[in-house]
Amino acid sequence: MKIVILCGGDSPERDVSLVSGEAVAKALSRKHRVFKLDPVEKNFAEKLISLKPDCVFIALHGGKGENGVIQGFLETLNIPYTGSGVSASAICMNKIITKKILCFHNIPTPDFLIVQADSFPSLPFPFPCVVKPANLGSTIGISIVKNEREMKTAIKKAFKLDRNVFIEKFIKGKEITIGIIGNEKIEVLPPIEIRTRRKLYDYTAKYKKGGSVHIIPPEINKKLLDKAKEYATETYKALGCSGCARMEIIIQDNGKMFILDVNTIPGFTPVSLLPDAAAHAGISFEELCEKLITLGLERCGKN
Repeated sequence: MKIVILCGGDSPERDVSLVSGEAVAKALSRKHRVFKLDPVEKNFAEKLISLKPDCVFIALHGGKGENGVIQGFLETLNIPYTGSGVSASAICMNKIITKKILCFHNIPTPDFLIVQADSFPSLPFPFPCVVKPANLGSTIGISIVKNEREMKTAIKKAFKLDRNVFIEKFIKGKEITIGIIGNEKIEVLPPIEIRTRRKLYDYTAKYKKGGSVHIIPPEINKKLLDKAKEYATETYKALGCSGCARMEIIIQDNGKMFILDVNTIPGFTPVSLLPDAAAHAGISFEELCEKLITLGLERCGKN
């Protein structure tokens, strides 16, 4: 097949996307004719159309590559692509909308408060808390704050990056991630416990070698892990995800757990979590990429 890999883009996660795209290109080139395209290139649309790909592998992280814009563009051109469709991509990119849907489905997520521009709200929960831009990934723009002064600074910082900002109750506990592959029929990958010496699992912890440690299996009670898998599955289905997604979950010492985030285009770098989980399930990186192509064709009704 002829596969076009989209990587790069203009989001703050561009550098990570380029690394993901290179890794995917190397894996898929063994069986397919592979072309890499960057959406910021001149005449991008014309180049894509002229290539007439059988499928597009989206390795874009954040921004227009993950929020439904590129997905809608490809839908318009009737080109199959990997990952979630337009609506699920848009929903999951906006953490506020994601959390509202989780609340509707009684899936636990930390308490939160939407912040209006030029206002400093009264918190319904105690410090510390977490200030987050709603539409950015890779923990960009997120701040843990301990008092009102720090909160005001963090809110200003977040609004410089995004038009939508919210404050979330800080939850102390062990952080795990659970990846899922599939459309209607899904496969839950082995959970990974994430440990880092940094204050939070931020951009450096995620993408710099040695920034974090992946513990597989997590050093957590099996019953709790089974419950976390249930919540991850419910989240995947409630949000309408397809192809793959990675759920971030925090588990407290008392056993309570909360969905923190949903990533519909997880990283495909050498230190990324989804490929690591797949490997522990016996799925090589090349097989993972092939699966996502197959699932993309299936969702678009092309196989």
